[in-house]
Amino acid sequence: MANPQSHAGPRKNVFKATLTRFAGSRRSRRRAGVRGWRRMLLHTFAPKPSAVAPDPVSLAVFAIDRVGPAAVRACASGVEVRVAAPDEATAAVLRAALAETARRRSTDQLIRIVVD
Repeated sequence: MANPQSHAGPRKNVFKATLTRFAGSRRSRRRAGVRGWRRMLLHTFAPKPSAVAPDPVSLAVFAIDRVGPAAVRACASGVEVRVAAPDEATAAVLRAALAETARRRSTDQLIRIVVD
């Protein structure tokens, strides 16, 4: 009867070899050292930061230039107005702001922020 511990070594090596394949080239693993391959593996599977937060000044300018007039058009016409945002981060901030202001002004529900 085989020792159950005798198969642990090959399994561990296969698992390690499979995981290090995702961590980068052999040269980078050699430079990183023993613990480096784990760090590279974590960076490989770690969630990438989403879009960077928009610049507050450019966001305010965008809101004054585009969202303000759209709110007036929506209020005057009662028809949905679409505003194109330059990126998803800016759109998310504007959507959150409109969700807050829509509690007081029902016409803010008529403004749709889309990514251009």
